[in-house]
Amino acid sequence: MLCFLTLSEIFAFRTTGAWLQPDHLVESTRIWLRRHDHHADWRPRVELSRMATDLAQQLVKAGDIVRVQLDGSWFFTRDMQINFTSPRVIVVYARCVATLSRGISGGAA
Repeated sequence: MLCFLTLSEIFAFRTTGAWLQPDHLVESTRIWLRRHDHHADWRPRVELSRMATDLAQQLVKAGDIVRVQLDGSWFFTRDMQINFTSPRVIVVYARCVATLSRGISGGAA
């Protein structure tokens, strides 16, 4: 879910020039959970949303996401799954894994 939310943040910023609004992050979280038939308490969802926003901003600021013309297929497949065939998505995924390996506040990873 962290990768999906981070990619959603980057996609929103790259296409609109603005980060996702909190209500859009909440909806993106719900979409991911429903699609993967998962359930999560609101605290981990909020923490993951916060982490996604921070991570997306870090990646864009650091230039880890190269500034080129991108369409939605760079991030997602046609059915809105993460596009793991994209090398840039793999960079984002690796950063998400590294972030999670350091742990989420409260000790839940």
